[in-house]
Amino acid sequence: FGGKRRGGGGENGGTGGGPSGASKKGIAIIAGIVVMAVLVIEAFYIIQPAERGVIKRFGAYHSITAPGPHLKLPFIDTVDVVNVDQVNKFQHRAQMLTKDENLADVTLEVQFRIQDPADFLFQDADPAGTIKKSMESSLREVIGKSRLDDIITENRSAIAFAVQQGTQQLLELYRTGLVVTNVNIQRADVPE
Repeated sequence: FGGKRRGGGGENGGTGGGPSGASKKGIAIIAGIVVMAVLVIEAFYIIQPAERGVIKRFGAYHSITAPGPHLKLPFIDTVDVVNVDQVNKFQHRAQMLTKDENLADVTLEVQFRIQDPADFLFQDADPAGTIKKSMESSLREVIGKSRLDDIITENRSAIAFAVQQGTQQLLELYRTGLVVTNVNIQRADVPE
């Protein structure tokens, strides 16, 4: 990129020292290549098979992308990656009054996953808290309509299914983007 010296002269007689037109073009080409490389790197992203990409344009929801390679508008779009196949779980223990006015001590495990990434990210401020409160509300309703014998021995699976259905209805009402995959009553007994 060294420039050619202009004029005649020996050591001190020439003007020169600055870049010539050809070297200015070379610097501009290299700068252009670097800028293009940064734009391509910024625009390209890959979504894994268990994930979905939620595109936000200027910070607002735009679309959901499926697994695979994708392009986005550099510096305008942002991508939030959400794992939709991961099953999360939590346990809950509570004492509740049954239909026949007995106390039941119930411990259950709830398994859930993300079904709608856009609702999960934008519709509910605390989806994890909402699913816990929805499950507790549904559990209290189902236990309140059941007899103690049904809870302890006979109808555990039917009660678990009713809790799952009630929880799912509330989650859809609140648009949390979550789906309950399983409710398992681990322990149901009378309090000590």
